[in-house]
Parts: sequence; C-alpha cells; structure tokens
Amino acid sequence: MPPIPPTGRIDVHSHMLPGIDDGCSDIDEAVSNIQMLTDAGYAGTICTPHLWPDMFPDNTPTNIQHWTTDLSNQLAQRGIQYPLWPGGELRLFKGVIDWMKSHGVPTLAGSRYVLADFWEDTWAKYVDPAFDWLLDNGYQPILAHPERIGIADTENLVGHLDALTARGVLLQGNFRCMTGEDGYHADQRVRRFLQEGRYWLMAMDMHRPDAQPSRLDGMQMVAQEFGQPTVDLMTIDRPRLILSNA
Repeated sequence: MPPIPPTGRIDVHSHMLPGIDDGCSDIDEAVSNIQMLTDAGYAGTICTPHLWPDMFPDNTPTNIQHWTTDLSNQLAQRGIQYPLWPGGELRLFKGVIDWMKSHGVPTLAGSRYVLADFWEDTWAKYVDPAFDWLLDNGYQPILAHPERIGIADTENLVGHLDALTARGVLLQGNFRCMTGEDGYHADQRVRRFLQEGRYWLMAMDMHRPDAQPSRLDGMQMVAQEFGQPTVDLMTIDRPRLILSNA
C-alpha cells in the first residue's frame, strides 16, 4: 500500500480503474480525472469499481488489487505520482454473503471498511442481513449514496436508514447530488441528510472526465451551504481514518 499523503483530500469512492466497469475507459481518461482532482486539492484515491457478478463477473477483490497496482505503475511510467489504493463498491444482492465467503470481502485500502450500495425501489430483504453479517465479522460497512436509493417515500427511507445507522453502519453522500443532476429526490435528500448530520463521508463517485466538473461543483455547493469545515471533515479527516486503519 502507498504511504498516506501528509496533506490533501482523499477520494474514497472512484471508478478510476480503466475499462472494467462504467468508469474510465482508458488510462488517458484516468489521467484527466487525476489532473482535475489534484487541481481541487485531492492527494489520492481509493479505487472502488463495481463488484456485481451479474454485470461485472471478473471484478473480485483479488483482481482489483492487481488492476490498481497496474494503473499505479502506468502512472509512474508517465511521471505521475498519485497514490491509489484498492477497494470496491459492493452491490448488495441475494446471495451476496455467499459471494463474499467465496471471493473475499472488498475492503477499502486493506482496512476493515467496506463500501456497499443497492438500487432497488424497496428496502430489499437481503440488505439488513448483508450489513449484519459484515458487522458480526468485524467489518465497518458504509452505505454509498443513500440519497439515490429508489424508494420514493423519503420518510420510509429515513426509517430504514435510522435503523441501519443505529446498528453501526456509516453513510456516504455524493457531491453531484447537490447539483440536481441526479434528480429531485437526491437533490432534496442530500441537503436534508447533510443538515441532519447523517453522512460520515462525502465523495466524488468519479466516473469519466466529462462528468467530473459537476461533481466538483457539488463539492463547492456543500462548502457554500454547509461550510468548508464540513467538506474538510468528510474528504480529509475521515478518509485518513480509513487509511490509517489499513
């Protein structure tokens, strides 16, 4: 694992690895994203490609470690010193516990933190057991972008999130939701969840370069509406807690 940079932001949710999911298509796109990130004060990225066997069957924790090392080496050959750590965005699905038992748990940067998401328009029956299994086995799960979950009734969603966080699950919000580009519900929820202090992290959820400016705009909006210390806490201080526990 690369050393932790002494200063700068760390992006904990990123589809940087080229050609393996819906993120960067090649190394040139990865380099473009890195330039935009460094211009915005970022000093490193945890690579979190989608782990979802129905869509990306080759994406496993072992392969992601190899791909992250390969990208780091290619960057170094171009004279780019930008630390990358392996991770994953685990799609929760029926059978996900057995999948983890078989393929391993995709932790962030070798820590005990695990980033997960789901997209159903109801609170699926497998969600709580998956999080409970992770907690029972000593992992610290993080639910990615809960503001984007498809449950239309926000109070229903909030009730489930309250139960989840009471058991110890952390929440990570997406900056782009601040811009309205992810829809009305996400726009309203991200602000509510920030106001209520529900998020432990905020992240870019970076994909391809053409979508990066709006994510940076969203970060500026959070700073303007909720204060720069809020942004710094969730992009500098807390990501370093993850890296320091690796």
